[in-house]
Amino acid sequence: MHKNELTLSREKRRLEMRKKATPYLLLAPVFIFVCCFMLWPILNVFKMSLEQYIVTQPRNRHFIGLDNFKTIFSQDPIFWRALGTTAIYVLVSVAIQTVLGFWLAYLLTRKFKGRGVIRALALVPWAVAGLMVGIIWNLMLGQTYGVINDLLVKFHITETKLSWFSSRNLALASIVIANVWRGIPFFTISYMSALSGISDELYESAKIDGAKAPTQMFKITIPMIKDTIVITTLLRAIWTFNAVDLIVSLTNGGPNRGTTTLALYIMNTFQTDSNFGYASALSVISTLIMMVIAFIYIRVGKVGKNIA
Repeated sequence: MHKNELTLSREKRRLEMRKKATPYLLLAPVFIFVCCFMLWPILNVFKMSLEQYIVTQPRNRHFIGLDNFKTIFSQDPIFWRALGTTAIYVLVSVAIQTVLGFWLAYLLTRKFKGRGVIRALALVPWAVAGLMVGIIWNLMLGQTYGVINDLLVKFHITETKLSWFSSRNLALASIVIANVWRGIPFFTISYMSALSGISDELYESAKIDGAKAPTQMFKITIPMIKDTIVITTLLRAIWTFNAVDLIVSLTNGGPNRGTTTLALYIMNTFQTDSNFGYASALSVISTLIMMVIAFIYIRVGKVGKNIA
């Protein structure tokens, strides 16, 4: 009898251990995948950022500590210019996309004939690859053959056709326009989903209390979708910060590095100059910048907390 009880006790402990181990065994493949394809490459980039590592000079690879970072902050004017260009590009693009995306989502939640077709057409730009977006807008903004210049001249907005890619300001405006066109559907989809979750009873009660449309907008609609606004703007800012495909196909960073963002500068340093150590240091700085901004933005935005 004593042996049977001992056997049952052991079997019970074995089952409990198996039950506790099951979640970890199920998570193990994902954990291994993350370590191999995400964690290790990230750690390797941090390691290379502390080295003098030019691919064309493999025998000259050696540890140099923080020298790459010192050079970036004290002797690299391209870095500071690229950082400023990135800030303008991201802030202006995301701000315009947010406003236009919300406006379009608000209109598409209203009932009218042909709403389904317009909804489908409004989402088309999001399906177009970044390289294709650059090519499309390169054709549209062409000085001699671009439809945009033709419209500007016909409506007497400008007297002559603009050379969109000859100056920094116009080139920067062109990549902002192209990026806004591409990014609006993302905000439209997100805001349409959030707006559909607001009860009509809230608006009816507000109307009974005499609240006008602007009051309803700022007292009901925007507070109710605050979390969606914070998350979508943060995600889109990160994507815009890191994207290079549209810029490469539209301006390739020119003229005179006028549209070279930090991500494009990193890519050029990595591919063209083959300076893996310096490019890794730039990548580390870029990552830390976005992490700090994301942390502050989420804290300031109070995601998950109701507005008092």
